[in-house]
Amino acid sequence: MHTWAKRNSWAAGWALALAAIATAHADDGMVTTADLLKCPRFKAAYTAALGARAKEPWLAAMSNSAPVGKVAVAGQEFQVATPCKPHDCADHNLLLLYAAGSGAVYGKLYDKGRSTLLGGPDAAMAAELDRLWKTEFRQQ
Repeated sequence: MHTWAKRNSWAAGWALALAAIATAHADDGMVTTADLLKCPRFKAAYTAALGARAKEPWLAAMSNSAPVGKVAVAGQEFQVATPCKPHDCADHNLLLLYAAGSGAVYGKLYDKGRSTLLGGPDAAMAAELDRLWKTEFRQQ
């Protein structure tokens, strides 16, 4: 086989492999915080839950979050986002739950030792937010 044919064969193989990876990634249903922020229903509920804090850049952009996960709470499925302030995750972080079906947003915002609950959770939801927050940000 000529050198140019080997190169073209190699390049075609890589192109197929990359296409397969891209297709698999698109099909895996992975959601990012950027995806959530593109959803008008989520963005409106999230902004309302944050109130005056919605203008803080790391909260507005949902910075430094792992891919959005899923969790069931009281029989309802929620998407879970865990953004934090760049270079200061230990003191500025958020555990956020979003129910796409109902549009509900609940969260626990931690800011320099002070916690604020978002979205008006009931006592059971507040306890679950605290449990999930500790698991995510205070693993021991």
